[in-house]
Amino acid sequence: MPTSLKAIWPYLLLTLSQVCFSSNHILGRAVTDVVPPIGLSFWRWMGAVIILLPFTWRNILSAWPAIRAKWKELAFISFSLVILGNTSIYIGLNYTTAINASVLAVAQPAITFILSWLIFRDSITLGQAAGVAIAMVGVLTVLSHGNPLSLAEFDLNIGDLFILVAVTGLALYSILLRNVPKELTPIAQITVLQAMGAIMLSPAYLWESIYVAPLRFTAETLFAILWAAIVIAILAMWLWNLGVREIGANKASVYVYVRLLFVTVGAILILGET
Repeated sequence: MPTSLKAIWPYLLLTLSQVCFSSNHILGRAVTDVVPPIGLSFWRWMGAVIILLPFTWRNILSAWPAIRAKWKELAFISFSLVILGNTSIYIGLNYTTAINASVLAVAQPAITFILSWLIFRDSITLGQAAGVAIAMVGVLTVLSHGNPLSLAEFDLNIGDLFILVAVTGLALYSILLRNVPKELTPIAQITVLQAMGAIMLSPAYLWESIYVAPLRFTAETLFAILWAAIVIAILAMWLWNLGVREIGANKASVYVYVRLLFVTVGAILILGET
């Protein structure tokens, strides 16, 4: 691989991952009337596992001793991703817009820096801190329409609170990726974490199906599940994990701002949001 390409490829992967992740907000908002949020999350992960397992089972089997030794850590990483990070997004999008959800995600880099320092005592460079501060000022300027005093009247609804839970979960997931056994390939790593998450999510899915609304398998719901499984749970997660593995969670976290751009454009063009 040429030196110039080798230097930039992790950043290209992270950019592409955010393009894919942006469709998660659009999809989650678009299907709120036809697909229950926990059902969409459950089948997103289960669908991804079913697709990936034929290609990853050999590596998972060979790495089983390492998986068994670290199963508690893996379960917590999976919980951060599947329960906190993604299911909360789909629930939140029932009550807030895709644009609001993406704007609130600007907190992820700051949360990532704080958690990485608290858990691993990772240092934060002056450039990283300045970059996050500049981006936060820009987003707050948009939110306030140039009038900082209007932020005092900015109210969070229940959907926004779920999005903030999701942002925290995704930040936690990213910094804990370093604890995944090295014996697992990146794609097998995704399979294991998503399978564990689907198992943990299954009681909530059963509850939703019985007491709230069952997921009905129509052409629309099947398209939503396949898109979420293939484009988001497999492709986006694989690209993101590769990028984080190369440059670390702190640097990777600022690519959330790329997602903000694509979610905003997609929400305006596809959902008619303003």
